Amino acid sequence: MATSAFHLALDSLNQGAAEHVRRALEAWTAHSTLGQVCRNVADETALAAGDFVGLLNDFAARLEAGQPFVDAWAESCHRHQRRGRQLLGTECPVILGRARGLDDHAASIARASRGSGDITKAQAKRLLLKYAGSRNLADFEPFLRDAPLGNYLVWATFNAGDTSANPFDRLPDKHAQIRTVLALGSSDEALILLAWSHADCGAPPLHRPTVADAEMCVSYRPYPAPDAPWGFTSPLAPNPWGLDPQPEVVMRQLAGTGLLLPFRVVRA
Repeated sequence: MATSAFHLALDSLNQGAAEHVRRALEAWTAHSTLGQVCRNVADETALAAGDFVGLLNDFAARLEAGQPFVDAWAESCHRHQRRGRQLLGTECPVILGRARGLDDHAASIARASRGSGDITKAQAKRLLLKYAGSRNLADFEPFLRDAPLGNYLVWATFNAGDTSANPFDRLPDKHAQIRTVLALGSSDEALILLAWSHADCGAPPLHRPTVADAEMCVSYRPYPAPDAPWGFTSPLAPNPWGLDPQPEVVMRQLAGTGLLLPFRVVRA
């Protein structure tokens, strides 16, 4: 059996650094959530060898300095995000989309509005609910487009069969199904479905996700094919609908200048 990318990276560390990493991951193995993070690290295939070594070396250095395991891992991940394979220009989807917590997006709108209208989070949420499904957002549209589509890092999906189509047009429209197929967890929080033109949002580089992008996300699963141009979601169990994995990419935070209307809100 071929040696895993993780073990090749671990074997490239000096003895002390490798021992710090092993000790941390062994401590996580039996934990209800950290155990999955540990398995994700062991199964990672999307990081280039040098980047994987860099991630583990950074983690080991933080552990040696006395940082708690979780804090050390999170900070090391932040320093090594968007290192997965970058999609080539011809591979980049025309339209991307993501499902985001309604409260979270309302908070982004409120933060982005400071100095240009100062909409509160509660007001933004009411307006999102009011204008869901509408193409005419009146005075609210500039606030919606100014707001970032994510917090620091944006995860997105697309329709691999027709990258110029809204990915949500082919996905199920029920709350539980969307959470399952995009591996968003089991929360009952309302979701807002956002789709946007990649070019009209500035065409930031798109990358295949890695374990560093996922950080502590327990619903992330590394896609096993190391040469795949992008990642795929791992639909949540039990998945009674038999929903298929969906393409996924990551990019830097960006404003919604290229948002497509109407957006949708789905509730449990």
